Amino acid sequence: MQIERFAAIKRRSEMVRYDNHLYIGGQVAEDVSGDIEAQTREVLAGIEQLLLSAGSDRTRVLSVRILLAHREDYAGMNRVWDAFFPEGHAPTRACTLAELIDPDWRVEMIVVAACG
Repeated sequence: MQIERFAAIKRRSEMVRYDNHLYIGGQVAEDVSGDIEAQTREVLAGIEQLLLSAGSDRTRVLSVRILLAHREDYAGMNRVWDAFFPEGHAPTRACTLAELIDPDWRVEMIVVAACG
């Protein structure tokens, strides 16, 4: 089986396809001026674009690891999250508090999805 790397640079690949799985590295908002809902929408939209570029979509997401910088952002992140996934297609997930590298990032997500 072949490994395909997307947007690869020396330090990391943004996404890797192996077999019928996609592994998407930590996704964060580029526009850090927004609140948790704006940043979550941007992160999920970026994830969706990556999925579509590899022949997958949001209904094929298997697992997401969510890193939140602030406990009080949990409810706002969930409001956007709940609207993103169609009924019956919620992936497994873990949500933890983390000190993110950029202090303006409020959320980071790491994804595994099916494709093919």
